[in-house]
Amino acid sequence: MPQPQRKPVAYQQPPSRTIEIVDSTPRNERIIDINTDAKQVQEMSTASPWRIMRRFAFIWLRVYVNETKYGKSQKVDISIPIPIPFIGATFARQLSYQKAARLANQARRGEINLDETLESTMGLEIVRVHEEQPERGKSQLVVVGLD
Repeated sequence: MPQPQRKPVAYQQPPSRTIEIVDSTPRNERIIDINTDAKQVQEMSTASPWRIMRRFAFIWLRVYVNETKYGKSQKVDISIPIPIPFIGATFARQLSYQKAARLANQARRGEINLDETLESTMGLEIVRVHEEQPERGKSQLVVVGLD
């Protein structure tokens, strides 16, 4: 019994399409200078001289809670001094460049509130939890750390 032979299927090339490229904005306006934004965030996060001096005498256990429900906001910011000298002086005086760039990028995209985030930053963060439930209109930020 002879075996049937296979026949190739004719390939048809789709009709050519014309693609029109429209340049709506000049390239210079689309470039985002994250370096400048990151440096500004670093300057905003720099610890005051009073806070730096305070860190020589005490370590501060700090609990920061910001809860927003149905448009109403509640903040709790508790600082408890722990008399351990000189350890607090080793904490960073401002955010690192990488953290500042990440925060600047998130703020540019509208993902975070930069003022709230800078207010909640600490020298040494132990726990940071940010929970959002947009369907309920609820947002909660909890930060525990040493400052």
